[in-house]
Amino acid sequence: MKLRWKKQIINLYTISVIVALPVLTFLFMGFESGMLPNFLKQVHPGESAAGDDLWVVSHIRYLTSYVDAIEWQFASNRHFIPILSSLAVLPFIQMRDRFLPFASVRMKDTRKMERIWIVQSVLLASCVMYCAYLVTMLVMRVWCVNTYDANNCFDVFALWGWNLSASTHPYLYLLALGVLRCFLLPILFSLLTIAISYLVNKVYIYLLIPTIYSLIASALFSQGVSDDKWPLPLFSPENLLWPSSPEYWGYGHTTHGIWGVVGAMAIVVLPSIVMIWYGMRRRRA
Repeated sequence: MKLRWKKQIINLYTISVIVALPVLTFLFMGFESGMLPNFLKQVHPGESAAGDDLWVVSHIRYLTSYVDAIEWQFASNRHFIPILSSLAVLPFIQMRDRFLPFASVRMKDTRKMERIWIVQSVLLASCVMYCAYLVTMLVMRVWCVNTYDANNCFDVFALWGWNLSASTHPYLYLLALGVLRCFLLPILFSLLTIAISYLVNKVYIYLLIPTIYSLIASALFSQGVSDDKWPLPLFSPENLLWPSSPEYWGYGHTTHGIWGVVGAMAIVVLPSIVMIWYGMRRRRA
């Protein structure tokens, strides 16, 4: 049993997630800023933020602050979070399908043990994503020269009225933002992946559905400017990427942004629990 859990923690999937997130973040930053693929190109005189060094790489390093890089780039590559969260729970799905049928004869309460495994796997996937986020923070800290730029930082927690400013506590600010983006948000997608896997055996389906949901829900549940979509914005997964303020909801609604986090999680967690319950019951029928 211990060997099984060791393989679930240390395996190709979890390692690839930890490596992939900082690499994807750096690539997105590079292509959006023009650093890639023209990293050997020189910018025009007078454009360099690094003084006499006119290479594109140095220009972007000085131009983009550390807080700016983490805060904005995770909003750009947000649709990679669902697929990475799904990959992190693949070891559990494999263990459930291959190991559980043989081990169930030695277990007193198979259903209880399976439920415990699901909770552990979801939390493990979230921890893996948060570790990947910490690695990304470390890579960006080494790469970026400046720590904070008031002109580019959104300072999202100020919208909630929290006394957590990126200017005074940049690292604590990014760690707290990472809890929303790379711990709570992966809980949704990893749990949804497990729930779909109880109903569908095709691996490419339950790996892609969280990403498809993220794309569709972000579009349908976003706050519009032409018509009142209330209360749909409360359920958008983007609420865990950019903590929303009462001003965001618009149309006179003054709901605190924390309810956007609760709503975005509830609309995924509750149906996922129902699907898991139905899938477990169908498997034992």
